[in-house]
Amino acid sequence: MADIDFSTLAEDALSTFSEIEDNATNKLSFENNMGTDSFASGNTLTGNQAFQNLASIKQANREQLIKLCHEPAIARLVIGDDNENQKVIYIARNANLPLPSGRAFASYRSPIGRLAEVALGDEAKITIEGKAQLFYVIEKTSFRPKKEADGWDSNHTQYRHYYSGTYSIESLRALLQANDFESADELDQLLEQAEAQSGVSAGISHQVRTAMGLRDQPILDQFQGEIFRLPLNSQLIILGPPGTGKTTTLIKRLGQKLDVESLEAEEKRFAETSKDQEQHQSSWIMFTPSELLKHYLKEAFSREQVPATDSHIRTWISFRNDIARNTLGILRTANGGKFTLKNDLSNLAPAVIEDASRWYESFEGFHEQRLKDQLKDGIVIATTAAPDTAATISKNLQKLGGEIESRKLIDIYRDLETFEDAYKSALSDSKTIAEDLLKKERNRLYNKDKEIFHRLAKYLETLQQENEPDDEELFDDDEQEDASVLSSNAIQVAVKAYLSAIRALARTKYLKRSMPTKSRSLSIIRFLETSIPSDNILVEIGKHISFQNGLRRFVNSHKRYVSDVSTSYRDFRKTKTVIENFYDTEVTNTTQLSSIELDVIILLMLKKSRQLMTQGFVGKALDETKYSYLVVISDLFKNQVMVDEATDFSMLQLACMESLTSLKSKSFFACGDFNQRITSSGIRSQQQLTWILPRISVKPIQLVYRQSRILNEFAGELLRIQNGDLSALGMIPEESNHIGVKPVLCEKAGDDKSITWIAERIMEVERAVQQLPTIAVLVNSEEEVKPMAERLANYLEHVNLSVVACEEGKALGEGTDIRVFDIQHIKGLEFEAVFFAGIDKLAIEKPDLFDRYLYVGATRAATYLALVCYDSLPTSLEPLRGSFDLSWGE
Repeated sequence: MADIDFSTLAEDALSTFSEIEDNATNKLSFENNMGTDSFASGNTLTGNQAFQNLASIKQANREQLIKLCHEPAIARLVIGDDNENQKVIYIARNANLPLPSGRAFASYRSPIGRLAEVALGDEAKITIEGKAQLFYVIEKTSFRPKKEADGWDSNHTQYRHYYSGTYSIESLRALLQANDFESADELDQLLEQAEAQSGVSAGISHQVRTAMGLRDQPILDQFQGEIFRLPLNSQLIILGPPGTGKTTTLIKRLGQKLDVESLEAEEKRFAETSKDQEQHQSSWIMFTPSELLKHYLKEAFSREQVPATDSHIRTWISFRNDIARNTLGILRTANGGKFTLKNDLSNLAPAVIEDASRWYESFEGFHEQRLKDQLKDGIVIATTAAPDTAATISKNLQKLGGEIESRKLIDIYRDLETFEDAYKSALSDSKTIAEDLLKKERNRLYNKDKEIFHRLAKYLETLQQENEPDDEELFDDDEQEDASVLSSNAIQVAVKAYLSAIRALARTKYLKRSMPTKSRSLSIIRFLETSIPSDNILVEIGKHISFQNGLRRFVNSHKRYVSDVSTSYRDFRKTKTVIENFYDTEVTNTTQLSSIELDVIILLMLKKSRQLMTQGFVGKALDETKYSYLVVISDLFKNQVMVDEATDFSMLQLACMESLTSLKSKSFFACGDFNQRITSSGIRSQQQLTWILPRISVKPIQLVYRQSRILNEFAGELLRIQNGDLSALGMIPEESNHIGVKPVLCEKAGDDKSITWIAERIMEVERAVQQLPTIAVLVNSEEEVKPMAERLANYLEHVNLSVVACEEGKALGEGTDIRVFDIQHIKGLEFEAVFFAGIDKLAIEKPDLFDRYLYVGATRAATYLALVCYDSLPTSLEPLRGSFDLSWGE
């Protein structure tokens, strides 16, 4: 260390910080003085989009300059080239600008910024102005700039040199002040220098966590960096233990890919959007399993200057329920929909919860076969009732009938486009005749009984929505309205219901079939009793309605590929073999869905929509009215879809998320850890990932930046005794000097002793750290959160410590609050100290997930981990008894 002139490094770095700040401030002042009047001569009528784009660019530039004023640089590199020339480059988080001194300065997102990730001594080929150049990294310094009253400083600076090793520097300004100290007393100067040098230590020192939030990692390591810079159209999942920076890598990748200027030429092609689509900078979504983690993700995005609204960071449950109700028409609203979501409904077999692939594929096959059967039945009905003028259509349909089973539906839909105009013309002719006959019967009934439709309107109000619809009846008329939708005019509703029922009766009379016993139309016919038309008239009407019914199945039939998924599911789960293979109990209320059933319907609708949109005959006509339903769904698609804590989501949920990627980019990035799965429905293996997305790449990362060496070893022992995935075992960087302390254990605690013991340990932590770091107390259920917080607060009141109950993972607390959580809400978070209350009780209550909950809880702690047992250590943890102390005190 004596050979390294840290004061020269400090002087160069701090003067560069000042130069960057001054230059950014001057540019901001210049841009503010220019204002927007200089662009007033533009044609705002014809160039409105251009002006909006210009305003957006100006705002982005302004935000980057402001960021440079607060954080001038995050790294300083010394690099060499093939000619043994050395060069110093400063790296900013996501912006750069020319410096008057000529110092080299670049954005981390730029190609040259990749050198900040390269291991010392390693080479990297960087393309600069179209020319590939080879560089190797000699020295790397990571900064955490801070503006103070007497100028710039950088705390917790990390210095790495290929030959000289790694050092942590507490304060760059302290080094300069020690050298510049002017005093008549030589001893004062020596003392100042000694204090400054004591702030320099070998290796990477641990930074105590004193504030809640995701760890800020301005520069990624070599392995993270390779992932972060993969092309925009990649599909990948990062697997690794807690504290390896998986989420940080996702966030930085998103930021880089939103910065169009930093994209490669091919990536820019994927980022291009049409005037009707969302701009690339806004076309992204990240899914997270909890509302609490969502809050901290927003803060992390803000550091990367990525605007993140509630529409960008979503929990799957919130997003799913929204689109199922308001976009896909699955869940009931005041205007339609078929099902009601019952979150507590549990009707599926455990095997389906663990692996839904066979269930989904069975449902998909059922849906396609049902649609084929509709077409085949339609051919029989239409050709039987076809008028002489429709001979050519009948012949065409009969030819198609012999091919339906052997062909894919998507190919059939393509061919039907050719004949659609002829079908529509024949439908129109037949409908004119039938509607005239129906109108006569309607008027006859009204003239005979002026109150009939008033009485019918009142009767309709008594009919339950659960009345089983008649699938065949849906093809009787062009207006396929949901029977549950009521117009503001009851008479109009009654007349429509009457006509619909007569059509259904006439068709079944002509075809010599029976009306479904639970159908709405049969209830109306029974209400009308003798007021229905005569059999002769019904048969005459029925012939035309039957022809229309059969032929309508071949007009816009592609829409049913998507819109009929819900109806197919209703029929699917009535099938005896399906019930035997996939369900624990038969559903008695056919309008209710469990959450996993809603996922399967959404997935099939998204898959079928994407399949249609990739077809040429659809793509070239997507702006036509008949494809408006696909446009609505395509509005859900995003240029980038990201998933945090992916292993907590089910196969179906992840497949739905992947199906939200734009058809151009197909950009899907996720991260997770199978050892941390704390949901019974979460994915369990890489094989399940492959089912979701066959082309997905799996990238493991293992360097842990959160925990002490002792706690990382403890986490590894947990995995071993639990038969966890040891390939995901964390590794501490060699240069880390964070050794830590052993975890502590309290047994036979009972309610009172557990509280006093936790309170005493919290005070031990505060004494050891010299300040109160972030502390979490984990309990086994939501019901325990508030009582634990209240009782612990009473014990800590005398030392002025505040305890907050983070109920349902939503309350965040403030500053140095000690936070109490239900264990299920703390995925992705990090604390200096973690207390796990009632681990033995958890082992009894949740034996299937106990070991995973423990692993997740234990890996939230950076330095201090404490376990409380109300009785004794669970038998499965006995091999770890020697890993515990009783306290952290002397």
